[in-house]
Order: sequence, then structure tokens, then C-alpha cells
Amino acid sequence: MTIILAGTIRVAPERLADLRPHLRAQVEGSRTEPGCLDYALTEDPLDPGLIRVYEHFVDEAALAVHRASPHMTAWRACWPDLGVFDRRMSSFDVSDYRET
Repeated sequence: MTIILAGTIRVAPERLADLRPHLRAQVEGSRTEPGCLDYALTEDPLDPGLIRVYEHFVDEAALAVHRASPHMTAWRACWPDLGVFDRRMSSFDVSDYRET
């Protein structure tokens, strides 16, 4: 099983500068995890305050390690203080995916 999670979170545009160090720490920590194939948190250039989330893990076990990681706990803990809201995520099993 290969899993992709994709979605968005929102933060008030005036809080983006405060959020950026947390975005960086989350991405850096996640990319070093075993089983993480790709991880990105990116600001939408046309919609200030919209952060696009992209996660790609080899399987559910790797995703479980990610969810229990200290940097994930820290990432979620900063949300209330920074006004992160409107989290929308979807999960996709892409085990049968083939590059063309």
C-alpha cells in the first residue's frame, strides 16, 4: 500500500510570518522519517493564508510513525496560538499507481 494525503489548512494572512518556522520544522522532520517518500507544506501564491498539504508514505505503518512523531505533536500544538483553522485532508491509496 502506498498512501498520499492531500489537503489544505488556513491561517490568517497576517500570521503567515509567524507560521513559517513551524512549517519548515514540520517539513524537515517529516522528510527524515522512514517511509516518507515526500512531504510538502506550501503557501498558495494566489490565496494568502492557504497552505497546501501533500504527504506521501510507503504504508499505514509509516503514516502511524509520522502521526506519533514529536514534530507532529509540536506542529499541531502551535495551531491554536497561530490561528490555524479550516483543516481539510483526504487520503488516497495509490498502490496500483504506475508512472506513464
